[in-house]
Amino acid sequence: MRDAINFLCEYAIDNGYNLRFALEPKPNEPRSDTYFATIGHMLAFIYTLDHPEMIGVNPEVAHEHMSGLNFVHGVAQALEAGKLFHIDLNDQKGPRYDQDLRFGSENIKSMFFLVRLLENNGYSGPRHFDAHAYRTEDEQGVWDFAAGCMRTYNILREKARRFDADPAVQELLATVNGGNSEHISWLGEVRNGYSKELANKLKEADFNPTALGQRGYQYEKLDQMAIEHILGIR
Repeated sequence: MRDAINFLCEYAIDNGYNLRFALEPKPNEPRSDTYFATIGHMLAFIYTLDHPEMIGVNPEVAHEHMSGLNFVHGVAQALEAGKLFHIDLNDQKGPRYDQDLRFGSENIKSMFFLVRLLENNGYSGPRHFDAHAYRTEDEQGVWDFAAGCMRTYNILREKARRFDADPAVQELLATVNGGNSEHISWLGEVRNGYSKELANKLKEADFNPTALGQRGYQYEKLDQMAIEHILGIR
C-alpha cells in the first residue's frame, strides 16, 4: 500500500498534476478485517509516506460507526491535523454492514455535532453524500432522498448556529469551562511548552481532589440544551 501511494504521488508530480489524494478508512466488509480501519489508523499511515503533504483522509459516517467509534471525535482529529480533504456524509444503524442511509436519518444528535464541528472550523472541502435511497423508491423517491440529505445538513447547520448563539448556552459553557483562575493560567503556560518553573508549580500545587470531585460540571444540563435545540424547542 505504501509503495503504491508513493508511486502514485511521484507519477502526479512527474506529470505536473496539481493533485491531492484522500484515503478512506473502513473497518470491515467485504472482508472481516481491513488495514487502516479508522481515521486514526489512516493518519498514522499517511505520515510514513514520501509525500504526506499530498495525502489526507476521506472519512465516512457509516464506516466509523461500524467500528463503534465516535465519528465526530475522529473528524476533529483529522481537522486538527489538517488532513480532512473530503468527507462522506450518510448514516448508519448499528455496526452491521455498510448501510449508506440518508444523512441524519438515524444518529441525529451525532450529526448535529458533526455539522457544528465542520461549520465552526470553517471546513471548505467537498461535502459528499455517499448514501443510497431505499431500493423500493421510484425515480421521484431518489430525488426526494437526495434533497433530504442536503436539507437535513442545512437544518442542522442552522440549529448549530442557534445553539452557539443561545445566551443560556454561552453562560453555561462559561461556567463549565471556569474554575480556579490560577489553574487556568497554567494551562496557557503548558501550551507554550515545558519549563522547569512550571513543572515545579504543578508538583507543589494542591489540586484538592475531594473538592474537585464534589463539583458539578452541569454536562447533563448542557446536553439537554443541545437536545432541545435539535428538537426545535429552544
